Amino acid sequence: MKSMILAGFFAFLMASASLAQDEAKRFRDARDLEATNAAEAFAAMSTLADLDFPPAMDRMGYLYRNGIGTEVDLQKAKAWLERAVEAEHPWSFANLARVELQLGNGDAALVLLDAAVANDRPGTHRLLATSHIDKTFGAGSDPELGRAMLIEMAAKGDDNAARDLVLRYNWNRLNGEAPDAVVVQVEDVGLAGDPQFAEAALVYLTRLKSTSLETIQRRAALANVPNIRDRVLSVERIRLARDLHPETFWLEFESIMASSETENYGRAATTGFWINKNAWVRVMQMELRTLGYYNGAINARLTSRTISAHNRFCRDSGIWGICATGPLRGPTVRAVAEAIAERKK
Repeated sequence: MKSMILAGFFAFLMASASLAQDEAKRFRDARDLEATNAAEAFAAMSTLADLDFPPAMDRMGYLYRNGIGTEVDLQKAKAWLERAVEAEHPWSFANLARVELQLGNGDAALVLLDAAVANDRPGTHRLLATSHIDKTFGAGSDPELGRAMLIEMAAKGDDNAARDLVLRYNWNRLNGEAPDAVVVQVEDVGLAGDPQFAEAALVYLTRLKSTSLETIQRRAALANVPNIRDRVLSVERIRLARDLHPETFWLEFESIMASSETENYGRAATTGFWINKNAWVRVMQMELRTLGYYNGAINARLTSRTISAHNRFCRDSGIWGICATGPLRGPTVRAVAEAIAERKK
């Protein structure tokens, strides 16, 4: 009798293991399908979630939150994530907190994250810290607590925590300066080839407005890391040209503008304009000549012929209401540069 009970128990365990493996495979298949057929992936994940498979319930929260294979529905995302949390799926605590924050339920998110951090749930520590700094908890937000948490995590080797902290300085959500050790930590990961870290460190070092040769050289090294986004790199290269080669800035500015992506052209142009207005006038003359509006000398001077070409271009581009305030104003430069970029597509 005892042997029969043991045999039945082992058969049950084997059947349970087989079922778990089947659910895990179906989950992976549904995830893989998201990239090619989101609607079918959503249906497959929904079926699996209805079987109370925790990873699938968590994923349903993600799909509803991001509108993958379905419409965005934060309430349904929340409901699925609550079920996943009930089932003790480890990553669902952070995911549920994110949805609560999106819904504007800062108090609920704070309570959830405090408890989750106490229980060492994955993904909750940095989310709690950054949400304090970003003040998404409302009255319960404590930016200094968040800052201290990120510094502690970075000191323990969490590179992402270090980057999160540097980004908060870049976004002006924290005053003063980041600890040098944290900046170097982000910089080292960037120089090892991670463009997101390189970008964060590059922007931070520029933000310091330091004119020391060491800082400028650090920025130059970071700017050479491949795959930094052009919207950041074009502007940073212009600022580096100002600091490294002020005597030939206009030439470097011209080269950078020629390679700047269309959607970032206006931002780059405005950056260069505030550094050297004549450098922008020269680029504008060249662009307006190419477009058939200007036939004068490329001399970086705002001559009457340049102004006439500028004004005709503004009228033809439907931006005269901005241009009428003057060609050497920030909003005008941005509008003209963006209109030029549109013509270059």
